[in-house]
Amino acid sequence: MGLLLFMLGCFMVQVSSDCYMHTPRGSNNRLNEKSANRNNGNRMFDSQNNNRGGYNVGDLDNAAFAEGDTGNVATNPFTKGIDKGQYSMMFFEGSHFTVEWTNQHGCGGKEGTDPNKLNCNLVLQFACNTDVTKTDLPKQLHLDLKAGRNTNTPDTTNTNNPTAWAAQATTNDNNGRGRHENEGWYYQCTKMQRNKGLFLADQNVKGNSAQYTRQNPNGNRRGLECPEERDYYPYWNPSQWMDIAMLTDNVEDCTKRFDIKGKSQNNNNVCACYEDVGTAGNTEMCYNYVHNETKCVAETGCKWYCFNHGIPAPRCEQAPWTRANSLGNGRDGQPTRVNITFPMLVANQIGKYTDIKTNAGGQKMAKCVMRIRYNISTDDYDVAKVDYKLNYNRNAKPEPIVSPVTQNPTVDIGLASLQGLRLAINTNQFGRTFQDRTHTWYLMSKTGANAALANKEIYNVIVRGKRGNIVQTFPAVEYDFAPKIQTVKLATDLVHVQWTGSNTHNNGNPAGDGQAGDAGEGTTGTDRHNIVPINQIDNYILPFGATKAAYKTKFAKANLYEHFDCWEPTTDPVTGEGAAANMNYASNTFTKITEAGKCALKMSSSGYYQNFNELKDTSKAKLSVLLNNAPASFAKGMILQPKTAGEYAFMCSRNNNFSNRSQKGSFIVE
Repeated sequence: MGLLLFMLGCFMVQVSSDCYMHTPRGSNNRLNEKSANRNNGNRMFDSQNNNRGGYNVGDLDNAAFAEGDTGNVATNPFTKGIDKGQYSMMFFEGSHFTVEWTNQHGCGGKEGTDPNKLNCNLVLQFACNTDVTKTDLPKQLHLDLKAGRNTNTPDTTNTNNPTAWAAQATTNDNNGRGRHENEGWYYQCTKMQRNKGLFLADQNVKGNSAQYTRQNPNGNRRGLECPEERDYYPYWNPSQWMDIAMLTDNVEDCTKRFDIKGKSQNNNNVCACYEDVGTAGNTEMCYNYVHNETKCVAETGCKWYCFNHGIPAPRCEQAPWTRANSLGNGRDGQPTRVNITFPMLVANQIGKYTDIKTNAGGQKMAKCVMRIRYNISTDDYDVAKVDYKLNYNRNAKPEPIVSPVTQNPTVDIGLASLQGLRLAINTNQFGRTFQDRTHTWYLMSKTGANAALANKEIYNVIVRGKRGNIVQTFPAVEYDFAPKIQTVKLATDLVHVQWTGSNTHNNGNPAGDGQAGDAGEGTTGTDRHNIVPINQIDNYILPFGATKAAYKTKFAKANLYEHFDCWEPTTDPVTGEGAAANMNYASNTFTKITEAGKCALKMSSSGYYQNFNELKDTSKAKLSVLLNNAPASFAKGMILQPKTAGEYAFMCSRNNNFSNRSQKGSFIVE
């Protein structure tokens, strides 16, 4: 097989490099560490990123989740197997979201007119829990997503048996280990022959299975992902991941060179040999015939599966321009970003194998995760024209083929007095893939939430960033609203506001080569947010009311709570638990708030106060002026419906000191 796909890499050598997702929050393999460095870079996936960076999993309340608490699985279909005490962000189907990330080595720039001296693309994908009743899906492709309750890597199994895989999954769950891909997926990876048509340069790949690649020549395991699937796109074997978009420096990649849309598994069959669960036989042999249909069907116990997700083709378009050796903003001074629309749950957009649950209120939900892969390579040779025939074999006779790149070459520069000058090239990094993945999140239907939402366009506004000043958080970012400015139309649009945070973002030692510490207000290590109105970019909260008529009019004009109706999540009809008690998995019905000031009360207190009666409740502790006892997450959030055209600015009252001064945003209502 020739090289019909990307395994693009960078010129950077010997050190870790970076691609980080900031909205939604990328984990970089973190869970709830109190250190600036992550505990385990091999926990769920191979990021190739620095040990710093990434965001902890969200906490539901004002305390870090308890590692041993797995919750009551009997009372609610959404609590089975959950990570109790954690919060998974919840987004409406069909709603609009701004994905933001940073990539270190540059990308974008049109070929021929505005090039970076590299080839690059960014692949945005998502995957969701699998409907186990779909019998046409091999068990290796099933997903049961778990954030985990500790930072240990999940264990795998050495048995080609779905029952053994399920038993190992139960053991991993009981041991609190997270999971994206499943145990059978990694077993398949260790038995399936790698693609030997690929360009390896002069790398000594030390095995023949798909766990060995040019970037991973020693076959190291990270989580349960398969290195070959991770390192190459589009992948030639069936994959659980669904494509959202591919952003490239050369839009011809979309069609002419690599035919990204034509090879996406969203809507194109990809076939391979798997064991037939209905037939007894030597199923281990199936992996030998992964791409040989004739031998596959002739082997007892094997079956030829053709697989696609049954969803629309992904977007493929120009990547935003970024500067090499920078983790900053793009050319326009704004965060590197792409606007996406979440798929619909019931309109052939979420994948035909996705597990879609329905609660008592008729609302549907799916549990998902998102990843970004940043693929880069030098532009010193044409990546479309290199394959296995140019691999450097030092034992070849009479003369070895010379790869276009070799390890640390010494170059003769034509001066007799010099032996030459060495270039620092590491060929397993000269074509390289970086990755980040989110913690789990939920997609929820508008059906069952409220009929008034059904025909509206919904825009998501969340909080990005973590606790600390710029050097303490780097290569993550400081707090801000995202997007910072959200424009909506008066008659047709809604804003869904929510946020999540951690109670253990201490950024303590070990801090690696960065700076430890978590500058900011309030209890150390805690993320807290709220929304209070301000007058444009002022650093002072507007009073919500006034006695003098002149001031009352002035304040009301700028106060966003005077110009938006609010819809709040209501109680769970299945368990009877209040919204505050089971915010993450309760029914997601939203009800219009009619009590004056209640919306402002809930959002300014980050949900600590659910109503004004709680202000009078002497058994409830008063809200800390720095939100210390408020929840870290504004779970399920609030839906805002504009009533008046204008621009309405807001800020977070707590995150406004000199170390992280400007967590501000605005809604522009047209």
